[in-house]
Amino acid sequence: MNNIQITKALVAALLAAPLLAQSAGAQNSPLKVTSSTLLVKEVQQDGKTTETLTDTANRGVAPGDLLQLQQRVENTSKAAVKQLKLNMAVPAATSYVGQQCDVDGVTALFTIDGKSYAAEPLKKFVTVTENGQDTRKEVTVNPSEYTGVRWQLPELRGGGVITCFIRASVK
Repeated sequence: MNNIQITKALVAALLAAPLLAQSAGAQNSPLKVTSSTLLVKEVQQDGKTTETLTDTANRGVAPGDLLQLQQRVENTSKAAVKQLKLNMAVPAATSYVGQQCDVDGVTALFTIDGKSYAAEPLKKFVTVTENGQDTRKEVTVNPSEYTGVRWQLPELRGGGVITCFIRASVK
């Protein structure tokens, strides 16, 4: 496979993964989830640096590109949805950079194994050799090692819309 084919395959996988997650078991849900993958670029305009977001559909991405993987959630019912959990995996071909969710009261949790989630900073145990002895030490996980984010929202009111996203750098 050449670089262009690999890049197109990566973009296709990035676009498909959130859509597959959204469709699983959501047939009767009042929530409508729309996923998108956007390329983040800094541009100079009138002497100021601003960001532009461009849809990655039918485009390639390259190592070092910054992506915004976004989920827009709309409550199509009139009733509030309580205790909503919204998960987003960090694609394997990327490294986590940051996250944001535009709703009050949201809690962001992170994972490195896809099973257990916790607030930052995440910790893990590593074995190191000191003075000829193997010792287990607790260390802080580098955010680039995160494999997923879970946003916990206390409530999404009827008719409400939220947008949550992660930013990830293409490896």
